[in-house]
Amino acid sequence: MALSTYRNKWEKIPDAVKKFIFKAFAILLIWKVLYLVFLLPTRLIDRPLSYSVGSATTWLLNTSTHSHDYTTRGEPDSVDTDQGRVLMPLQKIFFHQRNIVSIEDGCNALELFVLYAGFIICMPARPLRKTLFIIGGIIAIHIVNVIRCAGVAYIIIYHPRYANFAHHYVFTFVVYGFIIGLWLIFSKKLDLANAEN
Repeated sequence: MALSTYRNKWEKIPDAVKKFIFKAFAILLIWKVLYLVFLLPTRLIDRPLSYSVGSATTWLLNTSTHSHDYTTRGEPDSVDTDQGRVLMPLQKIFFHQRNIVSIEDGCNALELFVLYAGFIICMPARPLRKTLFIIGGIIAIHIVNVIRCAGVAYIIIYHPRYANFAHHYVFTFVVYGFIIGLWLIFSKKLDLANAEN
Protein backbone atom coordinates (compact mmCIF):
# COMPACT_ATOMS: atom_id res chain seq x y z
CA MET A 1 0.00 0.00 0.00
CA ALA A 2 1.14 3.49 -0.76
CA LEU A 3 1.76 6.01 2.00
CA SER A 4 -1.15 8.10 0.75
CA THR A 5 -3.51 5.17 1.36
CA TYR A 6 -2.43 5.01 5.02
CA ARG A 7 -2.78 8.79 5.29
CA ASN A 8 -6.31 8.60 3.91
CA LYS A 9 -7.22 5.87 6.40
CA TRP A 10 -5.69 7.88 9.27
CA GLU A 11 -7.69 10.98 8.28
CA LYS A 12 -10.94 8.98 8.51
CA ILE A 13 -10.27 8.13 12.15
CA PRO A 14 -12.28 10.41 14.48
CA ASP A 15 -10.28 13.09 16.31
CA ALA A 16 -11.23 11.68 19.73
CA VAL A 17 -9.72 8.29 18.79
CA LYS A 18 -6.54 9.94 17.46
CA LYS A 19 -6.21 11.91 20.70
CA PHE A 20 -6.63 8.70 22.72
CA ILE A 21 -3.93 6.94 20.63
CA PHE A 22 -1.44 9.81 21.02
CA LYS A 23 -2.04 10.06 24.77
CA ALA A 24 -1.71 6.29 25.21
CA PHE A 25 1.53 6.19 23.21
CA ALA A 26 2.99 9.15 25.16
CA ILE A 27 2.10 7.59 28.52
CA LEU A 28 3.60 4.24 27.47
CA LEU A 29 6.81 5.87 26.25
CA ILE A 30 7.22 8.07 29.35
CA TRP A 31 6.48 5.14 31.69
CA LYS A 32 8.92 2.76 29.98
CA VAL A 33 11.76 5.31 30.03
CA LEU A 34 11.05 6.29 33.64
CA TYR A 35 10.80 2.66 34.77
CA LEU A 36 13.76 1.21 32.86
CA VAL A 37 16.15 4.10 33.53
CA PHE A 38 15.27 5.11 37.09
CA LEU A 39 12.81 2.82 38.86
CA LEU A 40 13.94 -0.67 37.83
CA PRO A 41 17.60 -0.30 38.89
CA THR A 42 16.71 1.24 42.27
CA ARG A 43 13.55 -0.84 42.95
CA LEU A 44 12.13 2.38 44.41
CA ILE A 45 8.54 1.25 43.83
CA ASP A 46 9.03 -2.50 43.30
CA ARG A 47 10.68 -3.18 46.67
CA PRO A 48 7.87 -1.84 48.91
CA LEU A 49 5.15 -3.07 46.54
CA SER A 50 6.51 -6.64 46.39
CA TYR A 51 6.90 -6.58 50.17
CA SER A 52 3.32 -5.39 50.54
CA VAL A 53 2.00 -8.17 48.27
CA GLY A 54 4.01 -10.82 50.16
CA SER A 55 2.98 -9.57 53.60
CA ALA A 56 -0.68 -9.19 52.67
CA THR A 57 -0.74 -12.64 51.04
CA THR A 58 0.74 -14.20 54.17
CA TRP A 59 -1.77 -12.34 56.36
CA LEU A 60 -4.66 -13.51 54.13
CA LEU A 61 -3.48 -17.13 54.19
CA ASN A 62 -3.03 -17.12 57.98
CA THR A 63 -6.35 -15.37 58.55
CA SER A 64 -8.34 -17.62 56.23
CA THR A 65 -6.81 -20.80 57.72
CA HIS A 66 -6.88 -19.58 61.36
CA SER A 67 -3.19 -20.40 61.70
CA HIS A 68 0.31 -18.98 61.86
CA ASP A 69 1.69 -21.55 59.44
CA TYR A 70 2.53 -19.03 56.70
CA THR A 71 5.47 -16.66 56.84
CA THR A 72 7.18 -14.38 54.36
CA ARG A 73 10.66 -13.03 53.91
CA GLY A 74 12.55 -11.23 51.20
CA GLU A 75 15.62 -12.96 49.81
CA PRO A 76 17.34 -13.25 46.45
CA ASP A 77 17.22 -16.48 44.46
CA SER A 78 17.91 -17.75 40.94
CA VAL A 79 14.97 -17.52 38.55
CA ASP A 80 14.64 -18.88 35.00
CA THR A 81 14.35 -16.06 32.45
CA ASP A 82 14.77 -15.69 28.69
CA GLN A 83 18.44 -14.91 29.38
CA GLY A 84 18.95 -18.06 31.49
CA ARG A 85 19.01 -18.25 35.29
CA VAL A 86 19.25 -14.82 36.90
CA LEU A 87 19.59 -13.86 40.56
CA MET A 88 16.51 -11.81 41.51
CA PRO A 89 15.11 -10.29 44.69
CA LEU A 90 12.04 -12.29 45.72
CA GLN A 91 9.39 -12.06 48.39
CA LYS A 92 9.06 -15.70 49.42
CA ILE A 93 6.04 -17.18 51.16
CA PHE A 94 6.63 -20.25 53.31
CA PHE A 95 4.25 -22.90 54.60
CA HIS A 96 5.81 -24.73 57.56
CA GLN A 97 9.23 -23.43 56.42
CA ARG A 98 8.69 -24.79 52.88
CA ASN A 99 8.86 -22.13 50.15
CA ILE A 100 5.61 -22.41 48.20
CA VAL A 101 5.36 -19.10 46.34
CA SER A 102 8.01 -16.61 45.29
CA ILE A 103 6.78 -13.17 44.27
CA GLU A 104 9.01 -11.46 41.72
CA ASP A 105 8.76 -7.73 41.05
CA GLY A 106 6.95 -8.61 37.83
CA CYS A 107 4.15 -10.19 39.91
CA ASN A 108 3.50 -7.20 42.17
CA ALA A 109 0.95 -5.69 39.72
CA LEU A 110 2.85 -2.43 39.12
CA GLU A 111 2.54 -2.82 35.34
CA LEU A 112 -1.19 -3.47 35.77
CA PHE A 113 -1.54 -0.28 37.83
CA VAL A 114 0.09 1.71 35.02
CA LEU A 115 -1.97 -0.03 32.32
CA TYR A 116 -5.19 0.61 34.21
CA ALA A 117 -4.35 4.24 35.11
CA GLY A 118 -3.07 4.98 31.60
CA PHE A 119 -6.40 3.96 30.08
CA ILE A 120 -8.32 6.13 32.56
CA ILE A 121 -6.02 9.12 31.89
CA CYS A 122 -6.54 8.78 28.13
CA MET A 123 -10.33 8.79 28.37
CA PRO A 124 -12.23 12.09 28.26
CA ALA A 125 -13.68 12.65 31.73
CA ARG A 126 -13.61 15.13 34.58
CA PRO A 127 -10.33 15.15 36.56
CA LEU A 128 -12.06 14.29 39.86
CA ARG A 129 -13.72 11.22 38.31
CA LYS A 130 -10.39 10.12 36.84
CA THR A 131 -8.58 10.61 40.15
CA LEU A 132 -11.18 8.67 42.15
CA PHE A 133 -11.22 5.79 39.67
CA ILE A 134 -7.41 5.63 39.50
CA ILE A 135 -6.94 5.58 43.28
CA GLY A 136 -9.86 3.22 43.94
CA GLY A 137 -8.96 0.98 41.02
CA ILE A 138 -5.30 0.63 42.02
CA ILE A 139 -6.31 -0.32 45.57
CA ALA A 140 -8.82 -2.85 44.20
CA ILE A 141 -6.28 -4.34 41.77
CA HIS A 142 -3.77 -4.67 44.63
CA ILE A 143 -6.35 -6.57 46.70
CA VAL A 144 -7.24 -8.85 43.77
CA ASN A 145 -3.53 -9.52 43.18
CA VAL A 146 -3.08 -10.51 46.85
CA ILE A 147 -6.06 -12.87 46.55
CA ARG A 148 -4.50 -14.27 43.37
CA CYS A 149 -1.18 -14.96 45.15
CA ALA A 150 -2.99 -16.58 48.08
CA GLY A 151 -5.00 -18.70 45.64
CA VAL A 152 -1.84 -19.83 43.86
CA ALA A 153 -0.28 -20.75 47.23
CA TYR A 154 -3.37 -22.73 48.25
CA ILE A 155 -3.44 -24.65 44.97
CA ILE A 156 0.30 -25.42 45.13
CA ILE A 157 -0.16 -26.93 48.61
CA TYR A 158 -3.43 -28.82 48.16
CA HIS A 159 -3.83 -29.35 44.41
CA PRO A 160 -0.29 -29.17 42.95
CA ARG A 161 -1.18 -30.78 39.62
CA TYR A 162 -3.38 -27.76 38.80
CA ALA A 163 -0.87 -25.15 40.00
CA ASN A 164 0.74 -24.31 36.65
CA PHE A 165 -2.60 -23.99 34.83
CA ALA A 166 -4.14 -21.92 37.64
CA HIS A 167 -1.14 -19.59 37.87
CA HIS A 168 -0.68 -18.97 34.15
CA TYR A 169 -4.27 -19.02 32.93
CA VAL A 170 -7.08 -18.99 35.51
CA PHE A 171 -5.74 -16.29 37.83
CA THR A 172 -4.36 -14.22 34.95
CA PHE A 173 -7.80 -14.29 33.32
CA VAL A 174 -9.44 -13.26 36.62
CA VAL A 175 -7.11 -10.29 37.16
CA TYR A 176 -7.36 -8.98 33.58
CA GLY A 177 -11.13 -9.58 33.59
CA PHE A 178 -11.37 -7.51 36.77
CA ILE A 179 -9.41 -4.64 35.19
CA ILE A 180 -11.59 -4.71 32.07
CA GLY A 181 -14.64 -4.64 34.35
CA LEU A 182 -13.28 -1.51 36.08
CA TRP A 183 -12.71 0.14 32.69
CA LEU A 184 -16.26 -0.68 31.61
CA ILE A 185 -17.69 0.79 34.83
CA PHE A 186 -15.61 3.93 34.30
CA SER A 187 -16.64 4.26 30.63
CA LYS A 188 -20.32 3.48 31.12
CA LYS A 189 -21.49 6.88 32.37
CA LEU A 190 -19.13 9.08 30.40
CA ASP A 191 -20.69 11.86 28.36
CA LEU A 192 -18.14 11.60 25.57
CA ALA A 193 -19.54 14.57 23.71
CA ASN A 194 -19.26 16.98 26.64
CA ALA A 195 -16.60 15.49 28.93
CA GLU A 196 -13.66 17.63 29.96
CA ASN A 197 -10.13 16.26 29.55
